[in-house]
Amino acid sequence: MRNEEKDPVTLRLPSTLSAYSGGKSQIALHAETVEQALAALEQQHPLLWQCLCTEQGHVRGHIKIFVNNEVISGSHGLKTTLKPGQEVIVIPVAANL
Repeated sequence: MRNEEKDPVTLRLPSTLSAYSGGKSQIALHAETVEQALAALEQQHPLLWQCLCTEQGHVRGHIKIFVNNEVISGSHGLKTTLKPGQEVIVIPVAANL
């Protein structure tokens, strides 16, 4: 089965980031890993991707990504497998001032 034929995963965003996705708080992406989801996001919503990732494709330090209610981190976290219909939640972390 081709990737486009599978049910997508849903990337959920807080309202503070929806301005970069055309007002969407949920984005359907066809991906089998978090890394693939971010690559698909780069194609669909490049401004949002720039808010979440560095030019090297790493998740920015102030962004937390949750899969199955667990925060993923590092390059091994990007390899986290996603199931069709699963939700990936993005939360920006506020800095202490």
